[in-house]
Amino acid sequence: MRILLVNDDGYQAEGIRTLERVLVEYGHEIYLNAPKSEMSGKSHSMTFHQPLRITRLGRNRYCTEGTPTDCVLFAKRYGLFSPEPDLVISGINNGYNLASDIIYSGTCGGAREAALSGYRAIAISAEGGNYERCARFLADRLERIVPILSEDCFLNLNFPANFNGEVRIAIPGDVRYLDEVVLIAEDGDTMTFSINDVKRDERRRPGGLNDIEACNAGYCAASSISIFSYIDEASQARLGEILS
Repeated sequence: MRILLVNDDGYQAEGIRTLERVLVEYGHEIYLNAPKSEMSGKSHSMTFHQPLRITRLGRNRYCTEGTPTDCVLFAKRYGLFSPEPDLVISGINNGYNLASDIIYSGTCGGAREAALSGYRAIAISAEGGNYERCARFLADRLERIVPILSEDCFLNLNFPANFNGEVRIAIPGDVRYLDEVVLIAEDGDTMTFSINDVKRDERRRPGGLNDIEACNAGYCAASSISIFSYIDEASQARLGEILS
């Protein structure tokens, strides 16, 4: 299988290097185009208003001075790789991408762009740096996973540090961030702020086991994330009543 690897931790990160090595060992042909530097929290952002440098690192290996979305988009639109990849894997990310972090995550942004570009896509994240075991767990199952992936979604996998070797299908949890924003300097009309403390408000959602609960219990949380679920049906119906 031809697999394009991206991430948001940068092309030199241990997670993506481990995944590349393991997938090559399993006989896959690896393409790589990953950010030159850390791009965590970039979500689905892309570069519009400035030139973007892509550096060749070797055969079918590049790094891009842009976001994970840029890495996929430019590989697709410019045709960096021929033939095209059969699959895009974003990761292995350092740390979880669970619940609301799926929205913020550059790792998930790269996988989402891959799905929008017509590729089957997987985002994979690991807490506690357990990259080797996670990479082999995925590689062992990859041939069975890929045929069921839809271009309207991406598979989001999260492995806990105390991974017990089992998977649970989970819905995304609900986390709201109540960060404390602190004024650290003021110079005339210019103010400088920082986030002093990241506080999490975890909320229970109906619908079954969520990804936070699954990982807390030692399971790999697997979620199929739709890229087209834009509408809240209940409020959409109420809008129809009010605005018609």
